[in-house]
Amino acid sequence: MATKRINLSFSMNREDDAKVYNILSAQKYKTDYVIKAVISYVEKGDKTILDKEKIKEIVKEALRECGIDSINSNKAENNEQKLPKEIFDMFNSL
Repeated sequence: MATKRINLSFSMNREDDAKVYNILSAQKYKTDYVIKAVISYVEKGDKTILDKEKIKEIVKEALRECGIDSINSNKAENNEQKLPKEIFDMFNSL
C-alpha cells in the first residue's frame, strides 16, 4: 500500500491553531494521534453536544413523565412529592 501525506499549517496568531499545534507537538506518534482523534470525532458527531434547546426538551419530557405538562410554580409545588429534590435544586442554581 502507498503512503499518503497531508501537510498542515497552523497560524500561531489564531488561538485554536496554536492550541492544536501545541497538542500535536507534544505527541510522540502524531499520525496515530490524529487518526484516533478524527475517527473519534466523526463517530461521536453531534451526539455529545447538547444545545440549550435540546436540554430544554429533555427537561420538559422528564417533567411530563412526572405529570407536569408545563412549568408552573403552583403546579410544580403540588407535584413536588413526585419529583426528586435535586430537580428543584438544579432550577434554583440556574
